[in-house]
Amino acid sequence: MGLEMLTDSGDLPDGYGVTPAELGGEFDEQEYINIGLQRKGFPIVLPHQIWKPRMEIWAQGLFVMNSISATL
Repeated sequence: MGLEMLTDSGDLPDGYGVTPAELGGEFDEQEYINIGLQRKGFPIVLPHQIWKPRMEIWAQGLFVMNSISATL
């Protein structure tokens, strides 16, 4: 119920790297992953329309889980 209320409101929790202020105003659509012994970086494309909603629901779920854990 708590997660549903939070997702329905559209609010994003601070401290999880998902608010516009924490993102610096825009979603970075490319990240680098380091692979191998030489740690060579390979670009990974993260399309905004796919990953931003998933990032937001992850942060909201983690916030709710942490809030519940803090009350136990």
